Amino acid sequence: MSYKKFTEYYDEIVRWGEYSLDDEVAMIWEFIEEFWNGENSILEYACWSWVIAWELQKKWYEVYGIDMSISMLEKARKNMGEKNCKIWDMTTYQSERKYDCVLCNYNSICHLTSWEEWQACMRSAHNNLKPGGLFIFDINTVWEFENITRDFAQFYNIWEDTVCLEMQKNKWLFEWIVKMFIKNESGSYDCKIEKIPELSFEINAIQWELEKIWFRNLHLEDFHKGKVDEESERVYFIAEKI
Repeated sequence: MSYKKFTEYYDEIVRWGEYSLDDEVAMIWEFIEEFWNGENSILEYACWSWVIAWELQKKWYEVYGIDMSISMLEKARKNMGEKNCKIWDMTTYQSERKYDCVLCNYNSICHLTSWEEWQACMRSAHNNLKPGGLFIFDINTVWEFENITRDFAQFYNIWEDTVCLEMQKNKWLFEWIVKMFIKNESGSYDCKIEKIPELSFEINAIQWELEKIWFRNLHLEDFHKGKVDEESERVYFIAEKI
């Protein structure tokens, strides 16, 4: 996965759209407050530039994060300090400390491109949680990815540049094609392209795997419409460590 030049635009794109960052954070707050009555320590997998953590700390949550993207983590460290952020793979991370919540947001688990990596991520989350702690993560569903590949392109005008997001299917993987048209000193545009593969699985398969790893499935929620159905695009899972 690249995320080199795209890092510069990622925060702006996430803040746009039909649903704001405030909506995202409010939903996470509600999950934590409804399903967890303990302390407030959070370990964020794929913390990117720390935008979610920044908002969660306003609620007195103590947040730590890991990410494999060096460019993303550099931004996170500028926002939150070096001691709270580590370069690490969320499939293998093992902390001496146990947390109240492991959070993996913005379908970041979908960046893992095999079922074995998904299983390893779930086991890692289980290992890093206190008994009764929450694993909260969301996915883009298979239905959503299939839908996007058929007829989809989004354009974002950011500063003096334009970013185009498209998706294609490559065997079993779905691949974001990120085209960045960057204005140069002469006033013309240079085009840089980055490809970001993703993968998803059926909701039932994910829930069964969570149970095998000794999680209790507490709740499913469609981010856009609440109730999960066969045409849900983005689904949150809330699971409790047994």
